[in-house]
Amino acid sequence: MRQAKVYAAEHDTTVNAVVRELLQEKVSAEARAKSAAERFLQLAERGPYSPVDPSSIPREELYERG
Repeated sequence: MRQAKVYAAEHDTTVNAVVRELLQEKVSAEARAKSAAERFLQLAERGPYSPVDPSSIPREELYERG
């Protein structure tokens, strides 16, 4: 706990603020991962055995960055 207090003091913040920021980053990263997985599964449904012509998928959609 002492190291956390020193870290917070060095960064002109509080331990609570550091913990809050770390939790927000973790939740945000998990949300982005879940979103990416959902997009992947949506694209996989139109995979190589799909009747959809691959050339009909917009380039922007193929290279979408979340």
